[in-house]
Amino acid sequence: MKHLLATDLDGTILEHKGTFNSADLEVLNQLGDEGAIRVVATGRTLQSALSVLWADFPIDYLVFSSGAGIYCWKEKRILQTRHLGYQRAKQLVAVFQKHHVEYTLHYPIPENHLFFHPEGDGKHPDFERYLQFNQAHAELINGLVPEMDYTQTLAFMPDMSVFQAIEAQVQDVKVVRATSPIDGCSIWMECFDKEVSKANGILDVCRLENIDEAKVAVVGNDYNDLDMLNRFANAFVVANAPQELKQQYTQLCSVVNAPLNDWKLRFSF
Repeated sequence: MKHLLATDLDGTILEHKGTFNSADLEVLNQLGDEGAIRVVATGRTLQSALSVLWADFPIDYLVFSSGAGIYCWKEKRILQTRHLGYQRAKQLVAVFQKHHVEYTLHYPIPENHLFFHPEGDGKHPDFERYLQFNQAHAELINGLVPEMDYTQTLAFMPDMSVFQAIEAQVQDVKVVRATSPIDGCSIWMECFDKEVSKANGILDVCRLENIDEAKVAVVGNDYNDLDMLNRFANAFVVANAPQELKQQYTQLCSVVNAPLNDWKLRFSF
């Protein structure tokens, strides 16, 4: 029976400076030669992922936007999407406004790199950095919610107490905690359709390829990988992951030291 390796992207195999380790790429090539299915499961949008993964990057599937979409790498086409929708986005905005947190509303896939945002109350510094970094994709709104089939919302949390307070007030959505890839420490809250997760995206690939989930290995580095780390028995984190994750899962070397190569040498399938 076939095996499947799923790896996160940023901070797991993609370094902060935007480079991959050649030893990790060689592992992905070897796995392809062995008939294994290779998946990148990332929080990035499709457009953002395509900006760092070249056309013949050695994978078979891309699970993007934390599982909101699945992309067949060989055929270069989207296979599946799950959207948050307008009504749930509108309900989330009401909660965000109540707590005075900045947020973004993302277009439907495949244009979900585009987003609306209000001017904001508290001017969270990471929100400001996010807008500066994504200025070409941002559109200012006055706090109302334009009617659209949104993929997700993104909110910028001042601390975990606010995160937990908001999480307790939202229903019928999937809440994902992520660490900002911009400053490496700010807390992000991403809200999706309740069926969205990296784990579900990987399971969908398993169904497409007739792979038993016991034959799956996953590698991650942050809180937004928890769904897949908790779902699959063969779960690994890199050495640059938060300490609490390293205490729960088998540890590989850091992103700069080729963790997939470390996995291949010490564990493999």
